[in-house]
Amino acid sequence: MKRILLIAAVFGLFPFIQGCATATYGKAFEQTQTQGQYTAKIFTNAFASQKEATERVNEESKKFMAEKGYKSYKIISTKVDTFPSAVTFVVQFTK
Repeated sequence: MKRILLIAAVFGLFPFIQGCATATYGKAFEQTQTQGQYTAKIFTNAFASQKEATERVNEESKKFMAEKGYKSYKIISTKVDTFPSAVTFVVQFTK
């Protein structure tokens, strides 16, 4: 009986745990002093990793390319901030 309750509790909490592994996009891409180079900050929570943040910046980069007429992009650098939990990316776009 205890085992059934434990399994039910785990499956009951799964949607909440799964939602904890998210990465949210910051305000917008911000232009740096280099032509075609932008920064983007992706906020993560305790369960999201740099992998999730990278996936999110890739999604946002594709949208940004379509809006601004760029043909390709490359992530130049990443910086992990522990508090607040975030990853800052420098992305180079080319036309």
